[in-house]
Amino acid sequence: MADSKAKTFGRDLMRAFQSGVSYMIPVVVAGGILTSVAVIGGGSGVWEETDTFWGVLRMIGQTGLNFIVPMISAYVAYAIADRPGLAPGFITGLIAYNMGTGFIGGMITGVLCGYVVNWLKKLPVPDRVRTLKSIMIIPILTTFVIGMLLWYVLGTPIHFLTDSLTNWLNSLSGASATVMGSIIGAMMAFDMGGPINKIAYAFGTAAYTEGSYAASTAMLLAIGVPNTIMFLATLLDRKHVLFDDAERDNGATAIIMGLVGITEGTIPFALADPLRVIPSIIVGTSITCAINAAFGVTNSTMMSTYMGIPFTTNPVLYILSIVVGSLIGALMVVGLKYAKYRKDQKNATAENA
Repeated sequence: MADSKAKTFGRDLMRAFQSGVSYMIPVVVAGGILTSVAVIGGGSGVWEETDTFWGVLRMIGQTGLNFIVPMISAYVAYAIADRPGLAPGFITGLIAYNMGTGFIGGMITGVLCGYVVNWLKKLPVPDRVRTLKSIMIIPILTTFVIGMLLWYVLGTPIHFLTDSLTNWLNSLSGASATVMGSIIGAMMAFDMGGPINKIAYAFGTAAYTEGSYAASTAMLLAIGVPNTIMFLATLLDRKHVLFDDAERDNGATAIIMGLVGITEGTIPFALADPLRVIPSIIVGTSITCAINAAFGVTNSTMMSTYMGIPFTTNPVLYILSIVVGSLIGALMVVGLKYAKYRKDQKNATAENA
């Protein structure tokens, strides 16, 4: 019974995190693109200025990115407790941001607000104040309790954890950066827009706002690689025995989506054959990000995979990483599918004998 409750709690928590990041993505896209354009047009100096056009554009974009922590907090709370969780989530998330706790702080305040709100919903109140319960009593009490808890108890250790993580990211080079790139690449490819992907996305975005381009580059680079892997795999199927016509058409669609930074074009392949597709795209994407990290190539914008090529520190090595990792992933999926195809043929021959 306890094990079942723990699994249910874990699933609910992952759904809440996924919901929080889903609501956050449009803010990241708007803020990230504007910030990227500012960096492209004005150079790295725009981070410290607001007296030029590019500096103002950077300020506008970064203002959007500054909403990441409050948005995660509010919509994680919303996913757990519905509308009464929004106000406490936003307010405590903003406090978490101002305290420098990063996205980790936002996730924690969102969870705490959500469960405190759910607990308060169950408390009996007199009929004459019942209408005030959702719009006044619950938001005020939840914001007070979680705000005080964050400020006096949780803020310092979360801030320390976030600072330590940021400092570690900034210090990564060589082998350590390669391992980090590999892990982020694998997480991004694992469920193609699902909760694991969104955790890695939030992590990379938070790193970008801290100026840690190693982690954000790995996250952004990984976005279009699964699409590339499956597109190449359909091309490698010269005899047209591993993919049907619809899948080959979807391969073309997937690469187009990958070019503009949408991973979800790979989902139809994963649904049709998860045991062979998912491991292959994880391996290929992980290798791509690991190779690029080993080369030390970074992207100082929020442009994904292919759109980021012109803005990397070494476009040739960056492209080489994509080619090598994607080709390995494509060969792996073709190899696994061909092994299954041969096995099915042998079984069919044996049945007809």
